[in-house]
Amino acid sequence: MRKILLAMVAAGVLTAGEHPKLSVQTLSEIQPGMGTVMMEYGQRFWTLYYAAKAGNWKLAAYQLEEQLEIQEVGETTRPRYAAKLKAFEKTHLEKLEKAIEAKAFKVFDAAYAKAVEACNRCHEETGHGYIRYRLPDTPPPYLDLEAK
Repeated sequence: MRKILLAMVAAGVLTAGEHPKLSVQTLSEIQPGMGTVMMEYGQRFWTLYYAAKAGNWKLAAYQLEEQLEIQEVGETTRPRYAAKLKAFEKTHLEKLEKAIEAKAFKVFDAAYAKAVEACNRCHEETGHGYIRYRLPDTPPPYLDLEAK
């Protein structure tokens, strides 16, 4: 935010020391775009899978919860994607949540594969077909997925 304020001072929009009164539109424009939101979303989706595979259901539940929170950012700041994100949540993420609650990896694995297909289909539908999610072959190296 500091860089944005300095840029506003440099552009003559603000004077030094003045607190800006930003419109909702301006605040929306300085929020992360869907590309940034989806980077975190994908990172958490990756970790979610390997946490479930390792039987670390608490970590899997946490990743899904955080994924939903970053999804809300996307829904709020990029409302044109809100309906698709909510539909994905209802159709796919809720199934993952139930599998996590049941600690049922086979059910989770099947639901995850369908969610990946839906992600890629959504990318096609929104003109981003060049973005294809693929689950990495290995778990995130920075986490001890066995820790419970």
